[in-house]
Amino acid sequence: MTSKIAIVTGGSRGIGRNIVESLARRGVDTIFTYHTHAADAETVIAEAAAAKAVALQLDTGDVASFDAFVGSVKDALAKLGATRFDFLVNNAGNNHRNMPFEKATVQELDSIYNVHFKGVFFLT
Repeated sequence: MTSKIAIVTGGSRGIGRNIVESLARRGVDTIFTYHTHAADAETVIAEAAAAKAVALQLDTGDVASFDAFVGSVKDALAKLGATRFDFLVNNAGNNHRNMPFEKATVQELDSIYNVHFKGVFFLT
């Protein structure tokens, strides 16, 4: 029987890392994303040794990059010996240092919206 496969966005640190490692302990292979922390992603792959893990770079706030990401996911699935995945965990997130409401800029709010809503919607 083939292992289940999960895609986890933002899987290189924090909650996402814990999700990838927890899934690995349960025998679930993962394709997880990282934005800028490639070294952290490599550490997660090593820690998730109970199952297979593949790290892909993705800026979940950049919807225009999703078509290329789909190609990368297909390649990762092939590497895992599969043609489909079973779970999608939309975990990627950002914050702007808990910015005070009155100091928020349009750019900061757009960034939060793009990652936490728009990116999740279009990636799903």
